[in-house]
Amino acid sequence: MASMNTVDMIEIIPTGAALGAEVRGIDLSRETPEDVRALLKQAWADHLVLLFRGQEIDDEQLLAATEIFGGQQSAGSRAFFLKAGFKPGETHRVAAKSGISIVSNLDKDGKPVKFTEAVGSLELDWHTDNSYVDVPPAGSLLHARVVPVDGGGETSFNNQYLAYETLPDDLKREIDGKHIRHDNLRNTAGRFRPTVEPPKSREDINGPAHPIVRVHPVTGKKALYLGRKYEWPSSHVVELDDTESEDLLTRLWRHATQDHLKWTHSWEAGDLIQWDNRCTMHQRSPVDHTQPRVLHRALIKGEPIISAWNPDAAA
Repeated sequence: MASMNTVDMIEIIPTGAALGAEVRGIDLSRETPEDVRALLKQAWADHLVLLFRGQEIDDEQLLAATEIFGGQQSAGSRAFFLKAGFKPGETHRVAAKSGISIVSNLDKDGKPVKFTEAVGSLELDWHTDNSYVDVPPAGSLLHARVVPVDGGGETSFNNQYLAYETLPDDLKREIDGKHIRHDNLRNTAGRFRPTVEPPKSREDINGPAHPIVRVHPVTGKKALYLGRKYEWPSSHVVELDDTESEDLLTRLWRHATQDHLKWTHSWEAGDLIQWDNRCTMHQRSPVDHTQPRVLHRALIKGEPIISAWNPDAAA
C-alpha cells in the first residue's frame, strides 16, 4: 500500500446540487504532498463543500488536515466551557486538544440525551460557524465517529455566492454599506452559553459587527454573510432601528435559505466533511436522542473579513 496520496488516484465527483463534491481516492491519515494539497484547495474553492468518506483518523490527523488549507483555529465556545469549570479531556464536551470541538449528544455519563450543555440532539438552524468572533474561521472539518441509524442528524449546506448573486437589485441597494452584529452569548441551538446573562438591549451584545456582504479572499467573489438568526437584540443590523432591522433580516434569511441553494448529506461513520464558512451556511436536522451521535470538529484558520463595502481593507 502506498505511503502517501497521489494526484492520479484522486477523483472529484460533484453532487449536482448548488454546491458540494465527493473526493475519492484519498486517505487523510497518510502524507499529502504539495501537488495533492493544491488539488484539494482548488476543489474546495470550486465546490465550497467537500466530502471524504471512510476516513479512519484521530484528532492529531484531523488537525493535520487543517494544515493543508491554512492551519487550525480554536473555537470561540471553548473559553465559555472552561470558564464554567469543564475540564479538557475529562468530559464529552471539551476535547483535550484546544483545536478540537466535540459535537455530541452524550451526557456526563456517556449516555445519549436530548439536552446537553451544548447543542445535544436539537435541531440546528442555518448558521455559519464562529461568526461571532472578530476573525471567523475560514472553514470547518467535521469527522463522524458515531452516528445514529436512521436517527436524523442530516446536515444541509447552502451556497451564499448564489444567494448574493440572485438578490433582487433593490435588496442589494438596501443592504449596501450595512453590518450585522453577531451575538457571542448563544450556542448554535440558540441557547445561552454557560455563565452568561441574557441580553436586555443592543448594548449587551458585544460580538463583532461584520459586513452583510464579504469578499472571498481566494475566489474574489461576493457572498452574503448572515451568521446566525437569533431574536432581538441578539441579531440586528447596526445601521437600522429595531423594526427596520427585523424586516431586513427576515427578507435576507428567507432569500438565503431557499431549497435550490442547498445540498443535504446523511452521515455514515468515517465521513469527513469540509465546508467554507466564508461562502456557505449549514443546518442540522434533529437527532434521535436515544442513539449516540459523536463527531469531532476542527476549524481552519481564518483571515480578517474583507468587506464588500471596502474591498481594499479588511474590516
